[in-house]
Amino acid sequence: MEDGRFEIEGLTGTSAGGMNAVCVAQGLMKGGNQQAREELRNFWKSISDSGKHSSLNNRGPIDKMLGHYTMYNSPGFMLFDQLSRLFSPYELNPMQIDPLKDVITKAFDFDKLRKFKGCKVFLCATHVFTGRLRIFSLDELRPECLLATACLPTIHSAVTVDGEYYWDGGFIGNPVFFPLIYNCETPDIILMQLNPTERKKLPTTAREIGDRLNEITNNASVVREMRAITFISDLIDSGQLDKKVHKRVYIHAIEDESVFQELGWSSKLNTEWEFLTHLFEKGRLAADRWIKENYENVGKKTTAPIREHFVGAMMDKGK
Repeated sequence: MEDGRFEIEGLTGTSAGGMNAVCVAQGLMKGGNQQAREELRNFWKSISDSGKHSSLNNRGPIDKMLGHYTMYNSPGFMLFDQLSRLFSPYELNPMQIDPLKDVITKAFDFDKLRKFKGCKVFLCATHVFTGRLRIFSLDELRPECLLATACLPTIHSAVTVDGEYYWDGGFIGNPVFFPLIYNCETPDIILMQLNPTERKKLPTTAREIGDRLNEITNNASVVREMRAITFISDLIDSGQLDKKVHKRVYIHAIEDESVFQELGWSSKLNTEWEFLTHLFEKGRLAADRWIKENYENVGKKTTAPIREHFVGAMMDKGK
Protein backbone atom coordinates (compact mmCIF):
# COMPACT_ATOMS: atom_id res chain seq x y z
CA MET A 1 0.00 0.00 0.00
CA GLU A 2 2.87 2.38 0.71
CA ASP A 3 4.39 1.70 -2.72
CA GLY A 4 1.37 3.18 -4.47
CA ARG A 5 1.56 1.11 -7.67
CA PHE A 6 -0.88 -1.57 -6.55
CA GLU A 7 -4.66 -1.36 -6.58
CA ILE A 8 -6.54 -3.72 -4.27
CA GLU A 9 -9.63 -5.23 -5.86
CA GLY A 10 -10.36 -7.92 -3.30
CA LEU A 11 -9.19 -9.34 0.02
CA THR A 12 -9.66 -12.75 1.59
CA GLY A 13 -8.65 -13.71 5.08
CA THR A 14 -9.13 -15.90 8.11
CA SER A 15 -8.72 -15.00 11.77
CA ALA A 16 -6.09 -12.23 12.06
CA GLY A 17 -5.95 -12.10 8.25
CA GLY A 18 -9.67 -11.38 8.23
CA MET A 19 -9.16 -8.52 10.68
CA ASN A 20 -6.45 -7.11 8.43
CA ALA A 21 -8.72 -7.36 5.40
CA VAL A 22 -11.47 -5.34 7.09
CA CYS A 23 -8.92 -2.77 8.32
CA VAL A 24 -7.71 -2.27 4.76
CA ALA A 25 -11.25 -2.02 3.41
CA GLN A 26 -12.18 0.60 5.99
CA GLY A 27 -9.03 2.59 5.23
CA LEU A 28 -9.73 2.51 1.50
CA MET A 29 -13.28 3.59 2.23
CA LYS A 30 -12.00 6.55 4.26
CA GLY A 31 -9.62 7.77 1.62
CA GLY A 32 -6.93 5.44 0.34
CA ASN A 33 -3.78 3.49 1.02
CA GLN A 34 -2.39 5.74 3.75
CA GLN A 35 -5.66 5.57 5.65
CA ALA A 36 -5.60 1.77 5.28
CA ARG A 37 -2.14 1.66 6.83
CA GLU A 38 -3.34 3.84 9.71
CA GLU A 39 -6.37 1.61 10.26
CA LEU A 40 -4.11 -1.44 10.52
CA ARG A 41 -1.84 0.26 13.03
CA ASN A 42 -4.70 1.61 15.14
CA PHE A 43 -6.49 -1.73 15.23
CA TRP A 44 -3.47 -3.75 16.33
CA LYS A 45 -2.50 -1.08 18.87
CA SER A 46 -6.00 -1.47 20.32
CA ILE A 47 -5.53 -5.25 20.41
CA SER A 48 -2.23 -4.80 22.22
CA ASP A 49 -3.68 -2.31 24.71
CA SER A 50 -6.65 -4.58 25.47
CA GLY A 51 -4.32 -7.42 26.47
CA LYS A 52 -1.72 -5.32 28.24
CA HIS A 53 -2.81 -6.33 31.74
CA SER A 54 -3.73 -9.91 30.95
CA SER A 55 -1.83 -12.55 32.92
CA LEU A 56 -1.82 -14.63 29.74
CA ASN A 57 0.06 -11.98 27.79
CA ASN A 58 3.23 -11.96 29.84
CA ARG A 59 6.36 -13.64 28.57
CA GLY A 60 8.65 -15.22 31.11
CA PRO A 61 11.73 -13.21 32.20
CA ILE A 62 14.13 -15.58 30.43
CA ASP A 63 12.26 -15.23 27.14
CA LYS A 64 12.27 -11.45 27.46
CA MET A 65 15.99 -11.43 28.18
CA LEU A 66 16.75 -13.69 25.20
CA GLY A 67 14.35 -11.87 22.86
CA HIS A 68 12.05 -14.87 22.41
CA TYR A 69 8.44 -14.08 21.55
CA THR A 70 6.88 -17.44 22.42
CA MET A 71 4.72 -17.71 25.54
CA TYR A 72 5.71 -21.19 26.67
CA ASN A 73 7.58 -19.95 29.74
CA SER A 74 4.86 -17.51 30.73
CA PRO A 75 3.25 -18.58 34.03
CA GLY A 76 -0.12 -17.34 32.78
CA PHE A 77 0.14 -19.28 29.53
CA MET A 78 1.27 -22.47 31.26
CA LEU A 79 -1.73 -22.32 33.60
CA PHE A 80 -4.11 -21.55 30.74
CA ASP A 81 -2.61 -24.33 28.60
CA GLN A 82 -3.23 -26.91 31.32
CA LEU A 83 -6.73 -25.67 32.10
CA SER A 84 -7.74 -25.66 28.42
CA ARG A 85 -6.82 -29.35 28.19
CA LEU A 86 -9.21 -30.17 31.03
CA PHE A 87 -12.02 -27.66 30.63
CA SER A 88 -13.83 -26.12 27.67
CA PRO A 89 -14.41 -22.37 27.21
CA TYR A 90 -18.03 -23.03 28.17
CA GLU A 91 -16.77 -24.08 31.61
CA LEU A 92 -13.90 -21.60 32.00
CA ASN A 93 -15.79 -18.60 30.61
CA PRO A 94 -19.54 -19.24 31.06
CA MET A 95 -20.33 -15.52 30.70
CA GLN A 96 -18.56 -15.56 27.30
CA ILE A 97 -16.57 -12.41 28.05
CA ASP A 98 -14.56 -11.53 24.95
CA PRO A 99 -12.33 -8.40 24.90
CA LEU A 100 -11.91 -8.84 21.13
CA LYS A 101 -15.59 -8.05 20.61
CA ASP A 102 -15.18 -4.67 22.29
CA VAL A 103 -12.15 -3.83 20.13
CA ILE A 104 -13.93 -4.85 16.92
CA THR A 105 -17.10 -2.93 17.77
CA LYS A 106 -15.14 0.26 18.42
CA ALA A 107 -12.74 -0.13 15.49
CA PHE A 108 -15.11 -0.67 12.56
CA ASP A 109 -18.09 1.21 11.13
CA PHE A 110 -20.07 -1.81 10.00
CA ASP A 111 -22.99 0.18 8.58
CA LYS A 112 -20.70 2.04 6.18
CA LEU A 113 -18.59 -1.01 5.39
CA ARG A 114 -21.63 -3.00 4.26
CA LYS A 115 -22.34 -0.29 1.68
CA PHE A 116 -18.73 0.11 0.50
CA LYS A 117 -18.12 -0.95 -3.12
CA GLY A 118 -14.47 0.07 -3.44
CA CYS A 119 -13.11 -3.43 -2.84
CA LYS A 120 -14.41 -6.89 -2.06
CA VAL A 121 -13.79 -8.71 1.22
CA PHE A 122 -14.23 -12.42 1.95
CA LEU A 123 -13.91 -13.82 5.48
CA CYS A 124 -13.65 -17.56 6.14
CA ALA A 125 -15.34 -19.47 8.98
CA THR A 126 -16.02 -23.14 9.70
CA HIS A 127 -19.61 -24.31 10.22
CA VAL A 128 -19.47 -26.41 13.38
CA PHE A 129 -22.23 -28.90 12.55
CA THR A 130 -21.33 -29.65 8.92
CA GLY A 131 -17.62 -28.84 8.82
CA ARG A 132 -18.24 -26.78 5.69
CA LEU A 133 -16.69 -23.48 4.77
CA ARG A 134 -18.74 -20.31 5.19
CA ILE A 135 -17.70 -17.15 3.38
CA PHE A 136 -18.85 -13.81 4.80
CA SER A 137 -18.73 -10.97 2.28
CA LEU A 138 -18.57 -7.24 2.98
CA ASP A 139 -22.25 -6.58 2.33
CA GLU A 140 -23.24 -8.84 5.26
CA LEU A 141 -20.44 -7.88 7.62
CA ARG A 142 -21.21 -7.70 11.35
CA PRO A 143 -19.07 -8.03 14.48
CA GLU A 144 -20.17 -11.67 14.78
CA CYS A 145 -18.69 -12.46 11.35
CA LEU A 146 -15.26 -11.25 12.42
CA LEU A 147 -15.51 -13.07 15.73
CA ALA A 148 -16.51 -16.26 13.92
CA THR A 149 -13.51 -16.20 11.59
CA ALA A 150 -11.20 -15.95 14.63
CA CYS A 151 -12.98 -18.35 17.00
CA LEU A 152 -10.50 -20.94 18.26
CA PRO A 153 -12.75 -23.57 19.90
CA THR A 154 -10.35 -24.35 22.74
CA ILE A 155 -10.35 -20.66 23.73
CA HIS A 156 -13.75 -19.26 22.70
CA SER A 157 -17.30 -20.58 22.62
CA ALA A 158 -18.69 -21.04 19.12
CA VAL A 159 -19.95 -17.80 17.57
CA THR A 160 -23.56 -17.61 16.41
CA VAL A 161 -24.34 -15.95 13.08
CA ASP A 162 -27.93 -16.14 11.81
CA GLY A 163 -28.65 -18.98 14.22
CA GLU A 164 -25.71 -21.11 13.04
CA TYR A 165 -22.53 -21.91 14.98
CA TYR A 166 -19.05 -21.18 13.63
CA TRP A 167 -15.41 -21.71 14.52
CA ASP A 168 -12.19 -20.30 13.09
CA GLY A 169 -12.02 -20.65 9.30
CA GLY A 170 -8.41 -21.81 9.38
CA PHE A 171 -9.45 -25.43 9.76
CA ILE A 172 -10.65 -25.59 6.13
CA GLY A 173 -9.67 -22.28 4.54
CA ASN A 174 -6.58 -20.35 5.64
CA PRO A 175 -7.38 -18.40 3.54
CA VAL A 176 -9.33 -19.46 0.45
CA PHE A 177 -8.53 -18.17 -3.02
CA PHE A 178 -11.61 -19.14 -4.99
CA PRO A 179 -13.70 -16.07 -3.97
CA LEU A 180 -11.01 -13.85 -5.50
CA ILE A 181 -10.82 -15.98 -8.64
CA TYR A 182 -14.60 -16.00 -9.13
CA ASN A 183 -15.41 -12.44 -8.09
CA CYS A 184 -12.41 -10.31 -9.10
CA GLU A 185 -11.13 -9.42 -12.56
CA THR A 186 -7.45 -9.16 -11.68
CA PRO A 187 -5.42 -12.30 -12.48
CA ASP A 188 -2.90 -11.61 -9.71
CA ILE A 189 -3.25 -12.92 -6.15
CA ILE A 190 -0.70 -12.11 -3.44
CA LEU A 191 -0.50 -14.55 -0.52
CA MET A 192 0.79 -13.24 2.81
CA GLN A 193 2.27 -16.45 4.19
CA LEU A 194 2.68 -16.68 7.98
CA ASN A 195 2.66 -20.37 8.90
CA PRO A 196 5.95 -22.07 7.99
CA THR A 197 5.56 -24.52 5.13
CA GLU A 198 8.76 -26.38 6.00
CA ARG A 199 10.72 -27.31 9.09
CA LYS A 200 14.34 -28.45 9.12
CA LYS A 201 14.20 -30.16 12.51
CA LEU A 202 12.21 -33.26 13.42
CA PRO A 203 9.69 -32.41 16.16
CA THR A 204 10.29 -34.80 19.04
CA THR A 205 8.71 -33.19 22.11
CA ALA A 206 4.95 -33.10 22.69
CA ARG A 207 5.00 -29.32 22.27
CA GLU A 208 6.99 -29.44 19.03
CA ILE A 209 4.72 -32.14 17.60
CA GLY A 210 1.62 -30.14 18.53
CA ASP A 211 3.03 -26.99 16.95
CA ARG A 212 3.93 -28.77 13.73
CA LEU A 213 0.52 -30.45 13.51
CA ASN A 214 -1.06 -27.01 13.88
CA GLU A 215 1.08 -25.63 11.05
CA ILE A 216 0.34 -28.55 8.72
CA THR A 217 -3.39 -28.37 9.44
CA ASN A 218 -3.54 -24.64 8.83
CA ASN A 219 -1.55 -24.93 5.60
CA ALA A 220 -3.55 -27.88 4.24
CA SER A 221 -6.25 -25.83 2.53
CA VAL A 222 -3.67 -23.61 0.85
CA VAL A 223 -1.81 -26.67 -0.42
CA ARG A 224 -5.01 -28.11 -1.91
CA GLU A 225 -5.98 -24.89 -3.66
CA MET A 226 -2.45 -24.30 -4.91
CA ARG A 227 -2.45 -27.76 -6.45
CA ALA A 228 -5.77 -27.10 -8.19
CA ILE A 229 -4.67 -23.67 -9.43
CA THR A 230 -1.40 -25.11 -10.73
CA PHE A 231 -3.22 -27.94 -12.50
CA ILE A 232 -5.65 -25.58 -14.26
CA SER A 233 -2.88 -23.11 -15.10
CA ASP A 234 -0.82 -25.87 -16.73
CA LEU A 235 -3.83 -26.90 -18.84
CA ILE A 236 -4.35 -23.30 -19.96
CA ASP A 237 -0.66 -22.80 -20.76
CA SER A 238 -0.56 -26.03 -22.78
CA GLY A 239 -3.62 -25.02 -24.78
CA GLN A 240 -5.81 -27.83 -23.46
CA LEU A 241 -8.11 -25.22 -21.94
CA ASP A 242 -9.15 -22.08 -23.79
CA LYS A 243 -7.62 -19.05 -22.07
CA LYS A 244 -10.47 -16.93 -23.44
CA VAL A 245 -12.91 -19.03 -21.43
CA HIS A 246 -10.84 -19.96 -18.36
CA LYS A 247 -9.10 -17.42 -16.15
CA ARG A 248 -5.31 -17.67 -15.94
CA VAL A 249 -4.27 -16.84 -12.38
CA TYR A 250 -0.83 -15.66 -11.25
CA ILE A 251 0.12 -16.40 -7.64
CA HIS A 252 2.64 -14.34 -5.69
CA ALA A 253 3.81 -14.79 -2.10
CA ILE A 254 5.26 -12.32 0.37
CA GLU A 255 6.96 -14.44 3.01
CA ASP A 256 9.99 -14.86 5.22
CA GLU A 257 9.99 -18.32 6.74
CA SER A 258 13.08 -17.56 8.82
CA VAL A 259 11.02 -15.18 10.98
CA PHE A 260 8.58 -17.92 11.97
CA GLN A 261 10.99 -20.81 12.44
CA GLU A 262 11.51 -19.83 16.09
CA LEU A 263 7.86 -19.04 16.77
CA GLY A 264 5.53 -21.73 18.04
CA TRP A 265 1.76 -21.77 18.39
CA SER A 266 1.90 -19.85 21.66
CA SER A 267 3.24 -16.75 19.90
CA LYS A 268 -0.19 -16.36 18.28
CA LEU A 269 -1.47 -15.32 21.71
CA ASN A 270 1.28 -12.74 22.18
CA THR A 271 -0.20 -9.26 21.74
CA GLU A 272 2.73 -7.27 23.14
CA TRP A 273 3.27 -4.14 21.06
CA GLU A 274 6.98 -4.93 20.83
CA PHE A 275 6.16 -8.26 19.18
CA LEU A 276 3.56 -6.80 16.82
CA THR A 277 5.95 -4.07 15.65
CA HIS A 278 8.65 -6.73 15.19
CA LEU A 279 6.32 -8.64 12.85
CA PHE A 280 5.44 -5.41 11.05
CA GLU A 281 9.08 -4.54 10.38
CA LYS A 282 9.88 -8.07 9.19
CA GLY A 283 6.83 -8.03 6.93
CA ARG A 284 7.78 -4.67 5.51
CA LEU A 285 11.27 -5.92 4.65
CA ALA A 286 9.81 -9.03 2.99
CA ALA A 287 7.41 -6.86 0.96
CA ASP A 288 10.24 -4.55 -0.12
CA ARG A 289 12.27 -7.53 -1.33
CA TRP A 290 9.32 -8.97 -3.22
CA ILE A 291 8.52 -5.67 -4.95
CA LYS A 292 12.14 -5.15 -6.04
CA GLU A 293 12.47 -8.70 -7.35
CA ASN A 294 9.03 -9.31 -8.84
CA TYR A 295 7.15 -6.12 -9.66
CA GLU A 296 7.89 -6.45 -13.38
CA ASN A 297 6.33 -9.93 -13.37
CA VAL A 298 2.94 -8.80 -12.05
CA GLY A 299 0.26 -9.66 -14.59
CA LYS A 300 2.72 -11.82 -16.53
CA LYS A 301 3.63 -14.90 -14.50
CA THR A 302 3.48 -16.62 -11.13
CA THR A 303 6.37 -15.71 -8.84
CA ALA A 304 5.45 -17.77 -5.76
CA PRO A 305 7.51 -20.96 -5.22
CA ILE A 306 4.41 -23.13 -5.61
CA ARG A 307 6.12 -26.39 -6.51
CA GLU A 308 8.81 -25.98 -3.86
CA HIS A 309 6.48 -25.02 -0.99
CA PHE A 310 3.10 -26.47 -1.84
CA VAL A 311 2.71 -29.16 -4.50
CA GLY A 312 6.16 -30.72 -4.85
CA ALA A 313 7.59 -32.63 -7.79
CA MET A 314 4.46 -34.79 -8.20
CA MET A 315 2.90 -32.13 -10.43
CA ASP A 316 5.82 -32.43 -12.84
CA LYS A 317 5.31 -36.19 -13.02
CA GLY A 318 1.63 -35.80 -13.82
CA LYS A 319 0.55 -37.72 -10.71
